[in-house]
Amino acid sequence: MAQEDEQTTGRWLWLPNTLLFLPRTAFWIVVQPARGVAYMSEHIRIEEQQIGEKRRLKFYPVAGYESTYGFTVGARAVVTNILDEGERLKLRVNWGGEFRYAVGGKLSTGQRFGRVEMSADTMYERRGRERFHGIGDGPDLDAPPPMPIDPSIDNTSVRARFSEDLFRTKLVVKTKIVDELSSRVTGAYVDRKFGPADSESIEMAYQTDKLAGFSAGTENIYVEHELAYDTRRPAPYATQTQDATGWLLSGHVGMARGIGGDPTKYVRYGGEIQRYFDLYEGTRILAFRALVDAVGGTDGRTDGRISFVELPRLGGSDYLRGYASGRFRDRAVMLGTTEYSWQLSNHFTAYTFFDIGGALSTLEEVQPDKLRFGYGGGVHVHSKHTFYTRIQVAASREGDLFLDLVFSPAFGRRERAGRF
Repeated sequence: MAQEDEQTTGRWLWLPNTLLFLPRTAFWIVVQPARGVAYMSEHIRIEEQQIGEKRRLKFYPVAGYESTYGFTVGARAVVTNILDEGERLKLRVNWGGEFRYAVGGKLSTGQRFGRVEMSADTMYERRGRERFHGIGDGPDLDAPPPMPIDPSIDNTSVRARFSEDLFRTKLVVKTKIVDELSSRVTGAYVDRKFGPADSESIEMAYQTDKLAGFSAGTENIYVEHELAYDTRRPAPYATQTQDATGWLLSGHVGMARGIGGDPTKYVRYGGEIQRYFDLYEGTRILAFRALVDAVGGTDGRTDGRISFVELPRLGGSDYLRGYASGRFRDRAVMLGTTEYSWQLSNHFTAYTFFDIGGALSTLEEVQPDKLRFGYGGGVHVHSKHTFYTRIQVAASREGDLFLDLVFSPAFGRRERAGRF
């Protein structure tokens, strides 16, 4: 009788195997990039040499992938303890994907001046495939219209690309007022030139002479002050690369002025709140984020006081995930995020997220039914003290799907000088 029961059970095993085939295969495909990164982190050697008693030189390759751009590769060289007080020089080069090529370097003072840390960062980037979907949050078109759209009065969205040559020099002074409270003053010189792209070029969909800054380029100075209260910290026995508890409360105000005939003249303001809850000894973490970023002193479209690339924007692998990079831009953006993560092993932490937000002409325009949302999940690859990469799958409410491989957590600092 028992043998007959076993035979009957065996005959029905095909049913769960069939039902689980698709989710099992999908899971196997998703984890392959994570397995590959883990393998490379164990087998690719990071060249490191000691120079003198404390100084160290480190060289390592990097690579990433975004559905919007494709693969990007590069290299980094880092010298630490240049004058034995934690000073640091980092040189970087990238090509492919979003870059034709990009070079840059950053020098920071470390602990030399106690509570005050200063840094200088210079970069030059040639970007050949930047995204543009219009200004505002208008209806989507699958193909360019018969006549190019006037983006100064029409918020219709069409997929388009443009090229950008960007040179930026940035100086930052960060002061730790007390352990949790810090001040950050940033000054940046930014020079941009714009042009057509090789495919989906912007002039096929939009009147570029109506797009502020596109024809003449921009050359301006941006100065910003940010004040942050930060109690975030990792759990003592879990990975130190991910915060597990605490608050981040930050606010910023900045201003930009054009030079050399550039009409740029606007102010920027906003803030961010993050809250982390440690649900179980750093291995189960629930995080919330809310941010607002806005500009004033300009209508954002026709007065020429702010170029189209400097408008606050959403989309990409960090902010309103599930949409293309730069998908939404206007005079104000707002974003809310819920993210839950759980540790799979010493080197892998899985996470799932929900983002909701939108681009607005003014913050008073908020209409909950008009907000966009994205959702998805991924895997962080890390060691106890080093974050390696984030493999992420994100989808939007409209059905867009993106696969990203990036080298920073999603809750990093939002850069506004020269990029955002």
